Amino acid sequence: MRTPQQLYAHERMIYHPEILTCPHCGDLLVMCNSLAWDKTVQMLDRVLSVASRPGRCPHTTCAGSRMRLLSAEGQRIAPAGSTYGYDVVVRIGWWRQESRATYDEIHPALASQIRIAASHVRSLYQTRLSAAAGVP
Repeated sequence: MRTPQQLYAHERMIYHPEILTCPHCGDLLVMCNSLAWDKTVQMLDRVLSVASRPGRCPHTTCAGSRMRLLSAEGQRIAPAGSTYGYDVVVRIGWWRQESRATYDEIHPALASQIRIAASHVRSLYQTRLSAAAGVP
């Protein structure tokens, strides 16, 4: 079994919710002490270390106190559960749909920009793009 190579992020970004008040009671949100997610994301032009610090309502009696509000901007970086940015997913989809490229043709072109295995190219297309198109 191979040892995974380390990716070194060019930039660290921690996102906070864009809304500042509880949608239920209107009081100011407080930031949680933990991160909702923290991951390294490969994009076509850089590697980012991104995290999301959620906000919550400080009143335990409020219905919003159980909600953890995340940043919409942070969620636009990469799909949930993925370490590849949306720009990588879109590039794979474009080559596959518009150029009719095979996975074996896409992989070397993409691997010249980011670290990605051929199996990940196929998986990203099948799980992200097929699901978005409603294909079972």
